[in-house]
Amino acid sequence: MIIPKVTFVYDRKKSATRTKPSVVEIRITDGKKRKYISTGVKLLPKEWQRGVVVGREDWRSLNDQLQAMIKRTSDIVTKMMEEDSVDLDAIPDMLKESMTKQGTFLDYAKDICERRKKKLRQSTQDRYELVMGFLEKWGGMVRFSDVTERNVQKMDDELEKSGLQPQSRRNYHNIIKMCVTHAFNDGLIKRNPYAKFKAERGEECGLSKYLTPNEFKKIENCELADKKLDRVRDLFVFQTYTMLAYSDLEAFRKEKCERMGGQLVYRSTRVKTGEEFTVVILKPALDILKKYNGKLPIMCNSLYNKRLKELAREVKINKALTTHWARHTGATLLLNDGGVPMHIVQRILGHASIKMTEKTYAKVLDKSIVESMVGFEKKRKG
Repeated sequence: MIIPKVTFVYDRKKSATRTKPSVVEIRITDGKKRKYISTGVKLLPKEWQRGVVVGREDWRSLNDQLQAMIKRTSDIVTKMMEEDSVDLDAIPDMLKESMTKQGTFLDYAKDICERRKKKLRQSTQDRYELVMGFLEKWGGMVRFSDVTERNVQKMDDELEKSGLQPQSRRNYHNIIKMCVTHAFNDGLIKRNPYAKFKAERGEECGLSKYLTPNEFKKIENCELADKKLDRVRDLFVFQTYTMLAYSDLEAFRKEKCERMGGQLVYRSTRVKTGEEFTVVILKPALDILKKYNGKLPIMCNSLYNKRLKELAREVKINKALTTHWARHTGATLLLNDGGVPMHIVQRILGHASIKMTEKTYAKVLDKSIVESMVGFEKKRKG
C-alpha cells in the first residue's frame, strides 16, 4: 500500500499578490487522489518561505499552529493506514474533531508552552512555568468558555493585587495571549478577548526603570549579612557597570576577555539579537570577578528578579527592581554623569542602530537637559 503524503500548499489557486494574501492548505495525496484542507492561515507571498511563516510578529505562533495541524492530519492518516481504510473525504471532519478534543483551556495552554519551551533559553522557560503556575492557582480561566474579555480583566486585577507592576503584568498577558490566540485560530473559542483588551503599560515601562546615582550607591556600598542578597547585589553591580542584558550576563566568560590599552575588555555578540558589543571591565566589575575567582554567581532569571526585590526592600528603595534595571542604570549613568557620547553607549549596549539608543534614552536625556538649564539659571541669579 502506498503511504499518503501530507504536505503544506500555499496559494494553490495563484491568487496572491504583493498586497493580497492567500491561504495555506494541507494537501493529502493518495495515489492519484488529492484532498485539500484549509488551515485558516492567510499570508502574503513574502510571509511564506520554504514551507514556514516568516517576517511577521506572530510567526512563532502561526508556525506552531500549522505544525500542530499537520501533525494531527498525519496521525489521522497513519491510523487509517493501520485500519486499512484510507478515506480522504473523512479526514477534514476527523481533523476538526481531534482539534476540539483538547480538554480544558488550561491543559491546552500548558501543552503549547511545553512545546515552545524546548526552543527557548532557560530564563524564558522559567517565565512560562511561572505564568502557567499562576493561571492554575488563580483558577479563573480553566475551561475554554472561561476565556472571555471579562475574565482577562479579572486576571489583570488579580495580578495587580499580587503586587505586580504594569510591565510585569504585560509579560504575563503576552504568554497567555499567545495561548488564547492559538485557541482562537484552532476554532476552540469564538472570540479572541485580546482583540480589545490592552494591558496597561504604566509609567514603569521604558526608561523609568533605572536607579538614580544615589540609589545605585546605596546598593553598591551597603553591608549585607545575608550571603544570598550579597551575591545578588554583586551580580547587579557587575551588570550595571557592564550593561549586559541577562542572557549576555549568563553567557559571560572571563576567559574571553582581552587586554586593550592596559584595560580588560570583553567583546561578544548579543544572545538576543546577534549584534556585536564591546565592554570595558571597569575596576568595580573587576573586583567582583576577583571576589568570585572569575566565575559570576549566576542564578536563573526568575530567582534573580525575586531576590532583587528583596534587596531593594533591604536598602529601602521603593522600586520593583528587575535584572533589566541594571542595564538601564548603567547606560543612564554613562550618558548623564559620565557625558559619554551616544554612539559609544550604542556600541556598549549592542543596539543595532543609534536611533534605537536615542529612542530608548531620549526621556532620560531630556530630564538631564532640564536639570542642567535650571542649574544654569540658578548660577546666573546668584
